[in-house]
Amino acid sequence: MDGTSLVMLGIILALLCASAMFSGTETAFTAASRAFVTRRAKEGDRKAATLGRLSERKDRVVAAILVGNNLVNTTATALASALLISWFGEGGVAYASLVMTALLVIFSEVLPKTLALRSPDAAALRVVPVLSTTMKLLGPVADLVNMVVRGTLRLFGFKAPEGERPGITEDELLGAIDLHGMGQAGPADLAARQERGMLRGVLALDDMAVRDVMTHRSRVVALNVAEKPEALLAKVLASPHARFPLWGRDGEEILGVVHARDVLRALQAAEGDAARMDLTAVAHPASLVIETRPLREQLQEFRKAPIKMAMVLDEYGSLKGIVTLEDIVEVVVGQIVQRGEAILGDLSQNGEVEVRGDLRVRDINRELGWELPEDEAATIGGLLVARQRGIPKVGTEVAIGPYTLRVLERRGQRIDRLVVRPLPAAPEA
Repeated sequence: MDGTSLVMLGIILALLCASAMFSGTETAFTAASRAFVTRRAKEGDRKAATLGRLSERKDRVVAAILVGNNLVNTTATALASALLISWFGEGGVAYASLVMTALLVIFSEVLPKTLALRSPDAAALRVVPVLSTTMKLLGPVADLVNMVVRGTLRLFGFKAPEGERPGITEDELLGAIDLHGMGQAGPADLAARQERGMLRGVLALDDMAVRDVMTHRSRVVALNVAEKPEALLAKVLASPHARFPLWGRDGEEILGVVHARDVLRALQAAEGDAARMDLTAVAHPASLVIETRPLREQLQEFRKAPIKMAMVLDEYGSLKGIVTLEDIVEVVVGQIVQRGEAILGDLSQNGEVEVRGDLRVRDINRELGWELPEDEAATIGGLLVARQRGIPKVGTEVAIGPYTLRVLERRGQRIDRLVVRPLPAAPEA
């Protein structure tokens, strides 16, 4: 082997290394997490800041990388053909095609891309100098390539994308949330599941309205001025709540909202005589909201309001229930228990669980990892009524997807307790 052949082999080896560098750089650049790059840039990482700027025109960067990669691949193949022809004659063309295909696929494509995919974020930061140099040398060529591509697309009636779209969509974010903590077991899996629920809850605030979280009027603990003051004081002391709507004598007029501290002030003003308490004198003005108001707007309103309770009205102005700050917070953190009250009953051996009819479907799904439909009704009792299209009798069983709901107790026309049981999985064929 003469000196010329050795030089050509060295050049081919260098070109193969350059091809590997371009391939790994392309994979790292396109696979890097935008969230990771943005966070590192805000922390002052100069490489991340440069990478963020390059990502604003990802099509231009990818075009420059592909131009460089194809240039070195073509040159390496041409040199290999010339070298092998000098060694084996005309048959060297076939040998060069086979050898270079194997080398390029294994060492210049699969190997560097596999390495880049092992840790794309860190790899992207490492290849920033390569990207910057490539854009300086081949950026104008990439612009020409993109211009030809856009012209070709327009020729066939397609519209070229206008650069990189900003941010990420909600669906992409929900997908990333679903991947959080996957593959963990034990306490780590439980913590990850709770965190996924909270993250999804934050995103749900814009998609939910006040009616989805309010407490229905039938379950509201309220004070009525028609009752004796002593009875009202006893009701306040017996209730786990701190805020109470104050109704007029007809039970329809909303006089205001009374806090437990206000009751103590009224009692003090009456010199300890509960019979002389006047709750109307200490009541706060009631905040009225329409049931269709988005939760995010109501949350912002509660941040400014001194009393974190609002009366919910329907489109006809009739009172439907109340909503509190805790109701909205529960969308994110899950149901907040009061006085040790369990969110769910204990799971039996066959997986069934006893629940109150007013328990929200999303809370059941969050606690048990189930997938009961949440778009048909807010509560589990309401879901059963919606599927039955009527008020079911005690003992009625209804199948909803892979779950069975059975009514245990009714209170008037309201489902008070029921059992939910997941159906056994069908055996695989």
